[in-house]
Amino acid sequence: MILRLLALAGCVFLCAKAGAAMAADPFATLMSLSGHWQATGDSGQAMRLGYAPTARGSVLVETWQEGTPGETMSVFHRDRDRIMATHYCGQGNQPRLVLKAGSDDDLVFEYLDATNLADADASHLVRLRFVIHDDGSLDRIETYRHAGSEQSSRLHLQRVDDQGPASGHGP
Repeated sequence: MILRLLALAGCVFLCAKAGAAMAADPFATLMSLSGHWQATGDSGQAMRLGYAPTARGSVLVETWQEGTPGETMSVFHRDRDRIMATHYCGQGNQPRLVLKAGSDDDLVFEYLDATNLADADASHLVRLRFVIHDDGSLDRIETYRHAGSEQSSRLHLQRVDDQGPASGHGP
């Protein structure tokens, strides 16, 4: 009887530990953003963003100004033990960023490298931060570097639906 209780207690402990590890999975946090969002910038400009899972849930696609000539996207995915983001910028370059250690409600991606970057002084994304608030809203803060100086901008996002994928990307 005591052995059964110890085995049961061990199982409960391991299941609770596995559940906590899953709850702290930053990729799962990113995937929870799936849907459409209304964004308001620091200067008051409004726009819509969409987040959609694709590749059987192994990739999250963020789309800005979907269906317009100004459409851009960022793609988030796992790379073994890290999470990567590639930003396909309207400037024609593609910075790659890596998620840094942090909390489940404050995700910070830092610059790794870029493709099609004219030179180190050309404008490019070097930091992307998501701050998730208790009310379900989200701040998306991006920092660009140009000619050695950095400038950040913030968008405050409110979910406008919970209706699955935000674009034509499949599950």
